Amino acid sequence: MIKQWYKPLVVSLACVLLWSGWAGNGYAEVSEEEAIVEWSHLIKGSDPERPNSAINAVTQTSDGGYVAVGSQGSSLADGGSTVVIKVSGSGEIVWSKEITFPHNWIYADNRGHTVLEASDGSILVGGEVRDVNYGRPSYDPFVAKFSSDGELLWKKQYLTLPIYRHSADVISETSDGNFVFTGSVTSNFDRTPGYMIKINGDGEVLRASTYLIGTWASFSEAVALPDGSVIVAGEMDSAETWGRRFSVIAKINPDGELVWVKRNEIDEIRSMIPSRDGNLILTRYNKDENRYYLQKMNSAGTVLSNVRLDWLAEVPMKNLVHTQVHENGYLLVVRQNTEVTENPFGYQIIVTDENGIPGQKYLFGDPDLVIVRYGISAAHDQGLFIAGQLATETGPRIIQMMKIALSSQTPADPELSRIEFQPDQLKLAEGQTAPSVVNAVYTDATVTDVTYSAVYESLDPNIASVDLFGNITGVSPGTTRITATYEGMQASIAVEVTGKQPGPGHFFLDSDEYSLSIGAELDVTAYFTEESGLTSEVTKETVFTVDDPNIAVVDEVGNIRGVSPGITYITAVYNGMTYSASVWVVRPYQTL
Repeated sequence: MIKQWYKPLVVSLACVLLWSGWAGNGYAEVSEEEAIVEWSHLIKGSDPERPNSAINAVTQTSDGGYVAVGSQGSSLADGGSTVVIKVSGSGEIVWSKEITFPHNWIYADNRGHTVLEASDGSILVGGEVRDVNYGRPSYDPFVAKFSSDGELLWKKQYLTLPIYRHSADVISETSDGNFVFTGSVTSNFDRTPGYMIKINGDGEVLRASTYLIGTWASFSEAVALPDGSVIVAGEMDSAETWGRRFSVIAKINPDGELVWVKRNEIDEIRSMIPSRDGNLILTRYNKDENRYYLQKMNSAGTVLSNVRLDWLAEVPMKNLVHTQVHENGYLLVVRQNTEVTENPFGYQIIVTDENGIPGQKYLFGDPDLVIVRYGISAAHDQGLFIAGQLATETGPRIIQMMKIALSSQTPADPELSRIEFQPDQLKLAEGQTAPSVVNAVYTDATVTDVTYSAVYESLDPNIASVDLFGNITGVSPGTTRITATYEGMQASIAVEVTGKQPGPGHFFLDSDEYSLSIGAELDVTAYFTEESGLTSEVTKETVFTVDDPNIAVVDEVGNIRGVSPGITYITAVYNGMTYSASVWVVRPYQTL
């Protein structure tokens, strides 16, 4: 469980207009300016002993926000664990989750590589997890599914194929509402096939297929087509190539069978994305000629056009990180070679027309920021959402997330249109306390949680009271309204107080497993969800005990303190309902 995050670091960068061109490219001079960073977050890992963290993939969500997935260090495992972070369009962290795979006395090492928002609004995360069972592959793919509000619906480790190591590096939703995933593979066999697994919305395997193309094949790209087929791309090896890897592209039909394969292609495939006209755009690189180009290909594998990017050879760059379709052309993100550039930025954003001719260049990012190709996503306003790993002066590598606007004009601040309670009515028992949520809705459709910034008042404090943070308490039976005021706007919530105790429902803690070091403390929060769906915090009404006080102790309000290394269990009791969670205590990190 992630217990602490850095607070948002909001950066407003003034637009500096420079004029420069790439010599010898035959094009008009290209406008260059510093990118506008609307907001930025620095986020450290949750484990004090292994604080390193990184982001491997990001995606848009239909509510105007974004989800990022990556990995962070863990002192409980020989490696790390997957971290999933949801942020709003305005940069607020909405929720953050850690994915763990407990196995006996350790957590299995795992890391998230890909993330996808499904058509129903749920979030799918894929990656790899170490298999500690003897005789099984060293790493298996896993997929986890979250609801839009961050509830873990399921997580599954796939032991379906006898491949020494394979990972879920890319997930696509198929036209029938199911999902396919594929990724890198290694094995001890002389011949290692590429793979693709199809699952349904509950994570159940519908089909697990392997594709023996040459002596080894691995797919890093997958695009699902409207007819249910999937185009995959990656690398292959064969006996004829003497160990040199070449590109491979293949089409797989809805039954999992190969339709066609393009083998031993010399030019690398750096990315594959859908085009506006229903075809595919492949970013290709010829290593021998140091030449990039964008190739349009249809679903039959026929090359329709090649857009040469010869001018990239004159850009002081290390590599092309990202390609996306943008307005009437393309958007490229390249990592600069800071040893030969005069500006202090690590990255360039280059906007081109449909012929690949550059028209605008933006500069952003610290030279120590590392962004992988899936760590960039188109923003809802045609800007960019970017997440990567940033080296720090103190040593640990931390996550940086940022939203970039692609305009020479600072975007106008959206106006507040209304505030609202979510939900707008509440039913409480006498003596019961429940938190409220107040959202500010702006003219650009963004929503910000202003619960802690609003001012509250109860129309009848004898029936229900409200504190400074919007927590509402039932005092005596009756009905009343609680009002919230924020920046001159007002909203209210209807509150009904009954004399009855909470009825049937679900009692639970904020985690199934807690970890801390000797002498450290962390707090436990208890919740009760009624059948109606109303969730209340009931920590103060809960009785906590711990199985082994020699390992950890807990006080009357749920604060756990580590005593000695080991594992024990905490038990919480509320109105006759019981919930247990594991407590791991480790030795604090000591420098030599």
